[in-house]
Amino acid sequence: MGERLSMKVLFMLVLALCFCLPASGLASSFRDLGNDAVINDPSSWGAVNAHDPSVIKGDDGRWYVFSTDASAGDVHRCGIQVRVSDDLVNWEYLGTAFDDYETACAEEIAAAGLDPSKHQGLWAPEAVRAGNEWRLYYSASTFGSSRSAIGMAVSDSITGPWTDKGIVIRSDANVVSKPNAIDPCLFTDPSGKQYMTWGSFFGGIWLTELDGEGFATGDPVRIAGFRGCRAEGSYLIWLPETEYYYLFLSYGSLSDDYNIRVGRSRTVEGPYLDANGRNLADLVRENEDRIGVKLMGGFHLRHDPGTGFSKGIKAPGHCSVAVDGDRLWLCHHTRTQSLPGYWFAMQIRPMVLSRDGWPLVLPMSWQGKDFETVTELPEGAYNLILHGTDSNSEAKRSERIDLHGGLLGDRGNLTLLPEGKVELELDGITYDGAAIWQLDDERGGRVMSITAISPDGQCLWLSEEAIHRED
Repeated sequence: MGERLSMKVLFMLVLALCFCLPASGLASSFRDLGNDAVINDPSSWGAVNAHDPSVIKGDDGRWYVFSTDASAGDVHRCGIQVRVSDDLVNWEYLGTAFDDYETACAEEIAAAGLDPSKHQGLWAPEAVRAGNEWRLYYSASTFGSSRSAIGMAVSDSITGPWTDKGIVIRSDANVVSKPNAIDPCLFTDPSGKQYMTWGSFFGGIWLTELDGEGFATGDPVRIAGFRGCRAEGSYLIWLPETEYYYLFLSYGSLSDDYNIRVGRSRTVEGPYLDANGRNLADLVRENEDRIGVKLMGGFHLRHDPGTGFSKGIKAPGHCSVAVDGDRLWLCHHTRTQSLPGYWFAMQIRPMVLSRDGWPLVLPMSWQGKDFETVTELPEGAYNLILHGTDSNSEAKRSERIDLHGGLLGDRGNLTLLPEGKVELELDGITYDGAAIWQLDDERGGRVMSITAISPDGQCLWLSEEAIHRED
């Protein structure tokens, strides 16, 4: 009897452990951060270990993400990480774009002074369709140095094999007043002309026109930041419904106070302005809390008084943006509030446009549920996040606020408009935004999510504290 009971207890423990660990080949996500089993099994990485992710839809209709050579642990090969998904939720890690990056990218490695024996890999890649070929751009650099190079490879297929074509742009070491050749973003304007945005802390963000072969031509134009600014990871899109060019940036430190901002322009060369009309090209370290619309930074939602997410979001950034018909997707990496910084994962978040044409991010990452038209706002307790304008290393902890009869406690009111738009007044400030049903990305079940922006460009979120279980 005792022996049978012991065996039963052992079986239950093993079974419980199996449910805690992702099986080999089963894609992991943000929920799996901190699980040491993920480190040693790249086939189970999924969205885990994706840093500086760039998302694009392939010719086969599937979604692909190319990302920096980085992971918790050193079990991966360098050569640009590649992932694929059918639904922007479940990601399969495919390995690297280059089987032997030391040989394939030798010119860029030498130009940047990389040491492959120390596992120094390639950064911030992005793939783009150009005519009959795919082009893959990437950075070669080391931390704290502007001795860098942006290389390019080509292929007939987004899945490779890739043939390196050499250096597109290079920069010299430790010249703080000149641009740093990292973080390429490829952009095709409505006329079909191709550009690349690039740069970082050292000399700001630059726009370069590309020739028919994908190489730089003409003189670059500085469109954001200046010497000493803390902006990098640029991403540029154009939306026909607003006829604006939108420049997304990450401010701050990638391991601490990263946050995602945006400015917009009527022309590709700028000026890129925020909601207050301030030019992103005027950005320096001292004024970063006053320039750029801050879409999101680190935050912590509390579901019940005194409790919250088990991990929390820390330093979200280095985003890419997918425009898919009338859908907008923000793809970014994030760390957690409760784990060491080497744990990170990719998240995809829906975005919506305010009535004034500003892209707004939703509180929950995408879990695959189709958008529903909101016809009524549930009453009860909500989590309120005021993102503010600072580059915050401490999480913005949510406040509890009650919605009853259209009133937000004694602090304001909330009105649902047609097509899910909302108008919100809080503490005397009016906000314009939208309401969307989302699946809670940590607890399951549905929650009402609200995202909104004030006239001076400050963003807030409201997210239900309780969840609605699906039938």
